[in-house]
Amino acid sequence: MLTRVRAIFVRDARLALSYKLSFGLQWLGVAAGALTLWFTGRLIAPSAEFGPSGTYFAYALVNVAFLQLESAALTGCERVIRNDQVYGTLETILATPTSLAAVAIGSTAWAFAFAFVQIVCYLVFGTLLGLRLEHVQPVVLGAFVLLAVGATLPLGIASAATVMVFKQGAPLQFLFGRLTPILAGVLFPIAILPGWLQGISWFLPMTHVLGGIRGAVNGVPLTQLLPDALWLAGAACALLPIALVAFRVAVARAKFDGTLGHY
Repeated sequence: MLTRVRAIFVRDARLALSYKLSFGLQWLGVAAGALTLWFTGRLIAPSAEFGPSGTYFAYALVNVAFLQLESAALTGCERVIRNDQVYGTLETILATPTSLAAVAIGSTAWAFAFAFVQIVCYLVFGTLLGLRLEHVQPVVLGAFVLLAVGATLPLGIASAATVMVFKQGAPLQFLFGRLTPILAGVLFPIAILPGWLQGISWFLPMTHVLGGIRGAVNGVPLTQLLPDALWLAGAACALLPIALVAFRVAVARAKFDGTLGHY
């Protein structure tokens, strides 16, 4: 399975790197995003609600940077499956002795790898603009990154399953893409939301991911972040089998209908 996942990763990496202009423009987008948050931060007074740093720039930049993990999960697998439908290679891939789990997980591998590089670039640009990272807890940060991958990967696999069925449109990508920036504390603290929206926020994986990430960046020990870590671990264990089953059912339905390669 690891060999097949690696093969899918290499294919997707070569495909992405072959479009040099598009690939390069994405880094300009990261720099522009960091600079936009820096200018916005100059308009907002420091506050304790933004964490130990007290600055909006540090708060928002870390959130926006690590939001790339959910974006990779939601768009990675869905985009690869969609491209394989358009290129006419999906039926060929599924005709090989490659498990659906390997296809689903492998299809997100490049997206997550690229997201990690984007995160590093966000943090590098951030430090050039005044972001302070001397209190980072590397072990805690690494743990929450792994938990973030585990908790968001099922969302991407489930999103790919909807592409198998509906061909165009990804309802999960639309739903989480709209809810997360508003309810997960990406651009403003969750504390300012009404109580009922805070309750909805608790069910979003990125709420717990970003809470843990911000804590790790600000030097908070894992013991204080344990509730978020346990929530993410439980979500990963519960959602991944469900997402893989949904993907398997969607592929079986597409094969039965004869629409596997339709787009």
